[in-house]
Amino acid sequence: MGNEIRGLEDILRQKTREFLASQLKVNAENFYKQWKEGKAVILDVRSKEEVDLVRIGPAIHIPLNELPDRYGELPKDKTIAIFCPGKIRAGIAYAFLRLKGFDNVKVLAAGLDDIAALERP
Repeated sequence: MGNEIRGLEDILRQKTREFLASQLKVNAENFYKQWKEGKAVILDVRSKEEVDLVRIGPAIHIPLNELPDRYGELPKDKTIAIFCPGKIRAGIAYAFLRLKGFDNVKVLAAGLDDIAALERP
């Protein structure tokens, strides 16, 4: 993004309508293209119980409450598309990762059905 993030205040100041519409989110189709090229990963921040019900195959699963201890498992050289059905946990994970120096983080604007449809012939 080019802007230095020093604190949560800086992230909150960026939350304009234009920012939310364009920079924070990535749709399933655009993410899928990046993923197929090896340029992106899905970070699934749902709980273990939610993932046990429906797993996203290629996702890195780190529940939101474990992210402070496990964010080092994430690549800094790829787009990280954060998945959470309600987008609230994804937004929190977004802010946390930006504060930890991850520059290319997006909220995946897709549901489970959208993601499953990408792999269908």
